[in-house]
Amino acid sequence: MDYNMNNLIPIIPTAEYDNVANEFLEAYFPEALLEPRPVPILDIARDKMGLDIQFVCLSEELDVYGMTVFADGLVEVYNPEEGLYDSKFFKRKTVLIDPEAYKKTNAGCVNNTIAHECVHWYKHRMYYRMQEYILPRLAKYCKCYVEQLPYSTEEEIILENHAIGIAPRILMPKNPFLEMAYTFNVGYGKDNRYAIAQLAEFFEVSKQSVTIRLEECGLL
Repeated sequence: MDYNMNNLIPIIPTAEYDNVANEFLEAYFPEALLEPRPVPILDIARDKMGLDIQFVCLSEELDVYGMTVFADGLVEVYNPEEGLYDSKFFKRKTVLIDPEAYKKTNAGCVNNTIAHECVHWYKHRMYYRMQEYILPRLAKYCKCYVEQLPYSTEEEIILENHAIGIAPRILMPKNPFLEMAYTFNVGYGKDNRYAIAQLAEFFEVSKQSVTIRLEECGLL
């Protein structure tokens, strides 16, 4: 894989997202490529990638789903009981998931958030390693918002697009996903609501993620 040598961001065209997802699964859970099955992304993150997954409130507005810490240091978190922000020390390879933010959603969204942060660690840690030397005070973590901020840098947008595009492909690898979709007879012009709900339950993702994945695979 090629990298932008100015910042060590990997160059990943959208057309390669499925390949990157498959490479991830080959490394950490190849069983998911052999037959349809839910991907135990939390276990992969903890047991196979060595990430420390912690559930911590990150913002008062509940607009931050997750955060990956790339270098030991202080991170600003939110204490909902006191209504105040505080700085706490976290070690490298820590992933923070906001439990209050995902209460508004479902378990499928939580799995996608964990997969999202796994992609950041899997593909972007070299970028943040470089940033440690260039901007040491700003290099401790990446913070993933519910909606993209208007003042995001071009580099941040690229990193987020990678994670947004690859994470659901890890949870729903193409060939096994298509096999299950055909089982439920998904197709154009049909009422696919039941099939979408069943696929979401099977792969432990949200119905919105299933719908988008079906569109990406040309079935909707």
